[in-house]
Amino acid sequence: MGKGSKALRRKSDLPRYARIQSELQSRISGGTYPVGALMPTELELAEEFDTSRFTVRAALQNLTQEGFVERRQGMGTRVVSANPQVGYSQSFDSLQALFQIAIDTYMVILADAPVVLDESLARVIGGDAGKVEAGERWIRVDGVRWTAPGGRPLCYIQCYVPERFAELVPEFAEQNGPFFDLLERKSGETIMEAQQEIRAVPMPAEMARAIGLKPGAQALQLSRRYITARGILIASLNWHPAEQMVYRTRVRRRATKDD
Repeated sequence: MGKGSKALRRKSDLPRYARIQSELQSRISGGTYPVGALMPTELELAEEFDTSRFTVRAALQNLTQEGFVERRQGMGTRVVSANPQVGYSQSFDSLQALFQIAIDTYMVILADAPVVLDESLARVIGGDAGKVEAGERWIRVDGVRWTAPGGRPLCYIQCYVPERFAELVPEFAEQNGPFFDLLERKSGETIMEAQQEIRAVPMPAEMARAIGLKPGAQALQLSRRYITARGILIASLNWHPAEQMVYRTRVRRRATKDD
């Protein structure tokens, strides 16, 4: 039995994933895993705690949601804070990095319905990409993204899908990952560009109620469009509570021959 398993016995009144989370959190706060350091891999932790990678992953997801660590596909788990952080932080620099964001959270679909676009909504969906006109029939999918089942709500989401993908919309409920990935795989349409806009706006009352906010709450709205050669593959409006959302991007200078 590894030292990790022995440490868990002192917290035996908690579920196993929660005991692992508590132990890892103690190591982070105590400096065993300092800020900026990479933590052991899921496999290494699973071996230390004599458990499955699924259980370890659940513990790491909770640490991510509490702001202790940042998980990036292919890059491991890095400690970003020795103290819990209020809110939710996203950081990505590629479409692939978005996969981990969707996998590490939990989406509940509330409804889907066909809509006929008016001029205002057509502009929102189409943006600079164009090819979206008033009078077109699309499908709107409403949902709430949560930290985890039984966790806390992160944002209200409205997705707009071209009518030609109507038969794929029922598959959204079982999709473990972003919807654009499902549509790209099933349609064969390759995403050539992703656009994003961020603006501060009042959150509509029905959305505020759905995620437990008071009327008049302010939102940070993320508008995203995924574009193929045929036009918009899918567009989404993500409404985050303004005081709980930190949006982080990373820009790196590429080396040139003169550097």
